[in-house]
Amino acid sequence: MTGRVKIAVVGCGSVSQRGILPHLSQPDIRDKVELTAVVDIVEERAKACKKRFGAREYYTDYDEMLRKADVDAVVIATPIPLHFEQAIKAIEAGKHVHLNKTMTTTLQEANKLIEARDRAGVKVVASPGTIFYPSTRRIRELLSQGYVGKPYWLCYGATWVGHEYEEFRQADDVVRGVDPTWYYKAGGGPMYDIAVYNLHTVTAIMGPAKRVVGFSGVGLKERVFKVAGEVKHVSVEMDDNTLLLLDWGDSVFGFVFGAFSIGAGGPSFFLSGSEGSISMRWHRSGRVVEVFSRRLKEWRKTELLPLKLPYVSGVHENIEEKHVYADIMHLVDCILNDREPVVNAEHARHVVEIIEKGYISAKTGEAQALETTFDPESQFSRLKEILASG
Repeated sequence: MTGRVKIAVVGCGSVSQRGILPHLSQPDIRDKVELTAVVDIVEERAKACKKRFGAREYYTDYDEMLRKADVDAVVIATPIPLHFEQAIKAIEAGKHVHLNKTMTTTLQEANKLIEARDRAGVKVVASPGTIFYPSTRRIRELLSQGYVGKPYWLCYGATWVGHEYEEFRQADDVVRGVDPTWYYKAGGGPMYDIAVYNLHTVTAIMGPAKRVVGFSGVGLKERVFKVAGEVKHVSVEMDDNTLLLLDWGDSVFGFVFGAFSIGAGGPSFFLSGSEGSISMRWHRSGRVVEVFSRRLKEWRKTELLPLKLPYVSGVHENIEEKHVYADIMHLVDCILNDREPVVNAEHARHVVEIIEKGYISAKTGEAQALETTFDPESQFSRLKEILASG
């Protein structure tokens, strides 16, 4: 494809207003991207975002946008339970698609989406692209270089007190006072919302898992918060506290958790093996990766890896949600240069299956076999080509 990729952003909530739309409205990418349309069911919000971010059009009806707007690609930033239906409609309309995490909520939906993509011949990028993180690539390299020896187990999880505490959502107007109720209903919850990052990372490093065991439930039965100045009492229907045990075979196990609770610090990621360990923790300048191994002369080495992502430079370094922007620009790159996406639907499908079957395991008390797979070697190989091309 030549020229600019014309994009419609669907959903003008928190992630779009704080990150996606500020990124896509920057003048430095106008040779590649045109922000053609914004879509939101709240007309005042859609209209305000069109004006603020310079979109050509706004819509309150998604189907109308697909019929009328002259767009090449759709960025779906709506609540997760809506992703599948909206993505299928866009694909069937011949549009390329970027999906914010999580791609879908069930394996059946993920399979249907991939089948539709293949029939239509369009590109699909499914966030989160944690494979782009230098720390993910470095941990995988260190593992392959033998510092850990035979891997035994890993631990990686995510906690977040809840989206109702976002500063952005404290506004009393309908434009910024975006209702977070859906996070506590079917299709919400911390696994689809935050632990999806951890699952994408550990599977990028270790490859596809083979079995999952889950423990899951609701910690707080009710959440109380303000939306556009009004107090809401929300009954929590979706599990807000989930722990998963993963089995990669050959006695390699993992513990991944997601909870809408307050974290306590400590290593963010930890991998233990017969010869050593690798840990990773957050740092204001990026990620700190530490290796402790008998294969090192002094047993320990520490590296600070800046959070430098492909496609992110200049003004974009200082705008929120730059990892989402990197994934969107990856889709743009794939469209313009006919690349196969590195941040792909097959990887996202495997993570969706882990989450869904983790919930099934929690209900049945039985381990669940995982049937999907993906090819991390191919992903990392294509990523090297992208990084080499600048």
